[in-house]
Amino acid sequence: MSSIPEQELEYHYSPSRWSHRMSPQEVLESHNKVLNEYTREAKWCLDVEADISYGSTEKQKLDVYTQKNSAGKKGSPIFAYIQGGFWQETSVGRENAGFLAQPLTAAGATVITIGHELCPDVSLDEILSEVKQAMYFIFKLAKERHSSGIYLSGHCAGATLAAMMLAASFQDDDAFDSELIKGAVLLSGVYDLRPLVKTSVNDPLRLTEEDAWKLSPANFVKDIARHSAQRDVLIAVGEYDPPEFRRQNGELEKSLRDSGVRARYMDIPDADHFNMVEKLCQPSYSLTKECLRLMKLPNK
Repeated sequence: MSSIPEQELEYHYSPSRWSHRMSPQEVLESHNKVLNEYTREAKWCLDVEADISYGSTEKQKLDVYTQKNSAGKKGSPIFAYIQGGFWQETSVGRENAGFLAQPLTAAGATVITIGHELCPDVSLDEILSEVKQAMYFIFKLAKERHSSGIYLSGHCAGATLAAMMLAASFQDDDAFDSELIKGAVLLSGVYDLRPLVKTSVNDPLRLTEEDAWKLSPANFVKDIARHSAQRDVLIAVGEYDPPEFRRQNGELEKSLRDSGVRARYMDIPDADHFNMVEKLCQPSYSLTKECLRLMKLPNK
């Protein structure tokens, strides 16, 4: 649990205030611009199956990115990505999460970006249920294409959701489903939600401290470990991420490793909370290379 005084939590859980490159407003505007620009480029250069519904609501949709004329390729790994935004931000989401698709698909992966409804229209608990529902669609696609495995990923709040999927049981329909998840890349997530209760982030979430702990990956380390004995988990932060984010990511990595999970911690130099993921559009970026290595794909 955080030792930060309650009156300082707002500052410590506002990543835009910690950028070394720009003012808070500038870094947010730049982030959205980069995501939009490189997602547009990916949609132009790649085959995209867009707006695939996995549920009944408008935001319960997926986009599937593959290299041109390779949608039927058998055996490729699936990289399933969830964008951040503290489960409420409308300017980031599935629609501009394809920015990372080009270098991953060039190496042979299928990239799927996952959308979900936002708070306060739904609760965080409902969002988790939606993402789990999306996973059943991804399992079906993985089996149809004889995929070598599914690799979960997310940034910030998306990393929280991805981590919770590592703790989930997917054996209601097919006992093989959970085994299809081979690893995860968790990018600067929040894994103990209790500090957020005392910040403005919680205004649309409406979490009590008890609710927050029930929805925190840190509360499910044993479940993650039980399902993840054969999985590889990479946890990454930027040098200029808020210290609280760095602490939470380091603690989760240690807890998982102590519980027998093959977890690794990656500290990315000269990167803040935002450009650490923006650079995933670059094949030569260290984190891009780690994603490919995790999926056992060639680094070109």
